[in-house]
Amino acid sequence: MQQQVNQDVKQRNCITVHKTQGRPVVFGHGFGCDQLIWLPVLSQLPDNVAPITFDYVGCGRSDFGAYDKEKYASFNGYVQDLIDVIEALNLGAIDYVGHSVSGMIGMLAAIERPDLFKQIIAIGPSPKYLNDTDYEGGFEREDIIDLLSMMERNHFEWAGYLAPIVMENSQRPELAEQLRKSFANSNPEISRRFAEVLFLSDNREYLERVPVPVTLMYCAVDVIVPVSVIEYMATQIPQCDLVELNAAGHYPHVSAPQEVSQAIMANL
Repeated sequence: MQQQVNQDVKQRNCITVHKTQGRPVVFGHGFGCDQLIWLPVLSQLPDNVAPITFDYVGCGRSDFGAYDKEKYASFNGYVQDLIDVIEALNLGAIDYVGHSVSGMIGMLAAIERPDLFKQIIAIGPSPKYLNDTDYEGGFEREDIIDLLSMMERNHFEWAGYLAPIVMENSQRPELAEQLRKSFANSNPEISRRFAEVLFLSDNREYLERVPVPVTLMYCAVDVIVPVSVIEYMATQIPQCDLVELNAAGHYPHVSAPQEVSQAIMANL
């Protein structure tokens, strides 16, 4: 029975075990993307690392038939996806690398199931994107409402607008185009719901409860997650290290995969 459950999860979340020999490391993708976003980094990893990637339900090559509006109306559905994925692998506690929202999902999952995590490496995470009293999240509520409205009105216009802004590397327009295609290929309705869950969330209260070591990797220039957010998180997470990447933008694993892979290896 458990074997069947594991197989169902592997298909549902399109789990890809890239290698069977080596130290297993699970990689979680960010909003608007799927597991393929990690390929540039995976190609740089040494032979002694066995990377594993997956898609959240409603993303990439996951089973869209498993998407449930209620389940994924909060972080809980995505947290359960990650827990299910790690359990299905049957590897015990693993190292986890999560980009953006996946970093926060990893921390929430570790609070619920600390036995599944050795450590978390979070690249550009944020517990709250909206500015608040004594907290600079980077966005005013009106900014997010405008963004959500654009997604609802014209998904492709939104993808073309946002991709070059968050990628930052204007001298390499091909990177923004790659990201635009990823955004544009996502399901408009599901993507818009995911964006609302993400950008209107407030997970600050959970940071002090994260039970495993966390390494926060960040770029000094990132319009989605300002450095002030990273510094705030570092004061709240009990076991926390900071690593500034020699890269710019919210997608350093795309623009500087060698830098990111080296930083990951230095912290495993």
